[in-house]
Amino acid sequence: MIEEHLSGNLIVFSAFVFFVAGFVKGCIGMGLPLISLSLLTLYTSPRMAMTLIIIPALVTNFLQFYRSENKYESIKRYSPLLISLFLFTYFSSLFSFSLMEETLSLTLGVIILIFVLYQRFNTLPHIGKKNEIPVQVLFGGLIGLVAGITNVWAPTIGTLLLLKNVQKNHFISLTGLFIFVGSTALLFSYGLNNKFNNELVALSTGFLIPAALGFILGEKVRVYISEKIFYQILMVFLFIISINLIFKSFIFINL
Repeated sequence: MIEEHLSGNLIVFSAFVFFVAGFVKGCIGMGLPLISLSLLTLYTSPRMAMTLIIIPALVTNFLQFYRSENKYESIKRYSPLLISLFLFTYFSSLFSFSLMEETLSLTLGVIILIFVLYQRFNTLPHIGKKNEIPVQVLFGGLIGLVAGITNVWAPTIGTLLLLKNVQKNHFISLTGLFIFVGSTALLFSYGLNNKFNNELVALSTGFLIPAALGFILGEKVRVYISEKIFYQILMVFLFIISINLIFKSFIFINL
């Protein structure tokens, strides 16, 4: 049953969902929106679920990036991507519950599944510095387009950073930066277009606490994960994402 207002029991369960999602994010640098959205939509509408995760995603990704090294260099180098990401996230979010969502989820799931299977049996292609600005604008637009409609970041960001072959710590840093900028765009979009109300703001802010606690715990676990194991976990995570997106593309049709 889909709920537009959470009962006390569902609020407690939702807090647990955000704790688990935060823990996964702390471990591999992403996954909070995807995991929380996947579970929340079992008993809330997609619109409500997407609204609830904005503030926890915004703050945890700010912390993730803030605690990383070479912050200003990353902002400077990826500024074309960040601008494109912000704009595409904002404007595509205005159509977040159009019929495009099912088609996009299915298409994205299939693409990521092909990508994971290709990586399993072949060597990943590498994106170098040639034509870096156009490539950044393109990927920024793609990340923003997908996230604005579905509030899912991991497939597109994970794919881009794997193609660029970035190291684990830099992967974590850039993921935090990209999702923070995109979540800021979502916050503006939802706020300016009256998608937030007092109840949703209070709930979203409250769920930040379990999400942050899970995130901090996950960070402590991450230091024990080697580079090789990190990317193995990441590929498994992307595989799960692809199956989830394909499945959700059919579920959303009936919501």
